[in-house]
Amino acid sequence: MSVPADPILIVDDDQASCRFMAEVLARAGYNVEWTVDDDAAVERVHRSHYALVITDVTMPGVRGTELVADLRRLRPGAPALLVSGFADEATRAEARRLGVPLLAKPFAPDLLLATARVLIANSGGDDGASVGVRREQDSSSGGWTGLPTHGGPASTIRKDAERG
Repeated sequence: MSVPADPILIVDDDQASCRFMAEVLARAGYNVEWTVDDDAAVERVHRSHYALVITDVTMPGVRGTELVADLRRLRPGAPALLVSGFADEATRAEARRLGVPLLAKPFAPDLLLATARVLIANSGGDDGASVGVRREQDSSSGGWTGLPTHGGPASTIRKDAERG
C-alpha cells in the first residue's frame, strides 16, 4: 500500500490523544501533522492539502464537525474522520449527516490505522457525491459510524483490524 505525499492532519485538544494517533499513523509510514489548537487547525485546512483530516468532535473553540464541514466546503470529497470520547446520539447523527466516520474513544490502534487506510484509498478522485452512509456500530464498543458505503469499507476495516 502506498503512502500519500500529503500529510494527515490530527486535531484534538488532548495532547496525549494527538500523540497516540500520530504515533500509530507514523509507524505505518504516513506523514503526520498534529495540533491541539483548533483555531490553528482551521487555518491549516484553508492553506494546505491533507490526505486525511482527523479531528476530535468536542474542543474548546471549534467543534470537529464544524471543521469537517468547512473542509468539505473548501474541498468536496476530502476525507475526514471524527473521533470522540462523547459519542452520543446527537454526535453520531451529525457524523452521519456529514457522511464522515466517527470512532469512539478509546479505540484500538489497528482500528484507527485500518479506518485511515480505507478513507485515504477511497478518496482518490471521488467528488463525494456518490458516497452513501453505512449503518453505525455501537459507539460504546469503540466502533464506527457513518462509513461510506462504496466498496464495503466496514467489512474491510473489521478484517484489517482482526488481522492486526
